[in-house]
Amino acid sequence: MADTASEEGGQGWYVIHCNVEWAKVYLDDKYVGETALGALTVQVPAGSSYKTIRVQKNGYATFTDSLVKSPLQDEIVHVYTAISPLPETTESSVGGDMGWYVVHCNIEGATVFFDGLNKGEITRGVVYVPVYSTGTPYLEYTVKKDGYITYTGSVPTIPGKGETYDLYATLNPTTTPSPGATIGGDIGYYKVNCNVNGAMVLFDTEEKGKIEQGNLLVQVYVTGTPYKTFTVSKSGYVPYTGTIERYPVKGETVNLYATLATDLSAPSSFETTSVEKSSLLVWATTIALIIAAIAVSRAQK
Repeated sequence: MADTASEEGGQGWYVIHCNVEWAKVYLDDKYVGETALGALTVQVPAGSSYKTIRVQKNGYATFTDSLVKSPLQDEIVHVYTAISPLPETTESSVGGDMGWYVVHCNIEGATVFFDGLNKGEITRGVVYVPVYSTGTPYLEYTVKKDGYITYTGSVPTIPGKGETYDLYATLNPTTTPSPGATIGGDIGYYKVNCNVNGAMVLFDTEEKGKIEQGNLLVQVYVTGTPYKTFTVSKSGYVPYTGTIERYPVKGETVNLYATLATDLSAPSSFETTSVEKSSLLVWATTIALIIAAIAVSRAQK
């Protein structure tokens, strides 16, 4: 347990859950401990005003999110985090003290450049760019694809050893869309995390895609009508429905979590097959007895 509480006033606790052992946890950039056995308990003064949480470990993409609730006196607030391993090709391609830029984009296949150097294409919404933490800083990044207006943004900082820094680019079509075809405005993201790949994700009643490699990135317009619920479902599992309590601001990613449990009430294919086989056996036995009776009767005559 990491104790950050003072001697005065009541105490509360954060229980910070993580899918990776020995990940370092920071509250408002203050180090409070490492996860063990899936969680870290942090004692804090009741009503403390921590705003953000950061979880990181070498070789994994850093998790950052806002803290929407502070524990009251004697209250426990659970916070769920998940960090994903960085691609093996990224880790092995560069040696020494290294960090990563994670460039997020709404268009698959868009090419990413740092100061004019090609760093790869957007795949599943992101591309990882390795950098030496002690190297010459990049000044700007550019994301482009044919048919879209090129996006250029500044690189404000360089990640430290083992850290990641998120950058965002939104590409708009070069042609003017027909009225009502799209919604304008700044863009944010929801990242839906789930334990079952292939599960379908709906926001309110709108299909947004399927879970791949444990998550789905959903783009939203920050000036649009807020969604209220999200549902994750797949055949053979009990659907999960959760409340969307916070809308992302421009360039922000808000994490949502869904855990699907096996639907024990679903009919078993084994049981159905067994019943069908039993029925066939009964019919076969009955027909055999009838044939045998007819044969005996004829023999007696």
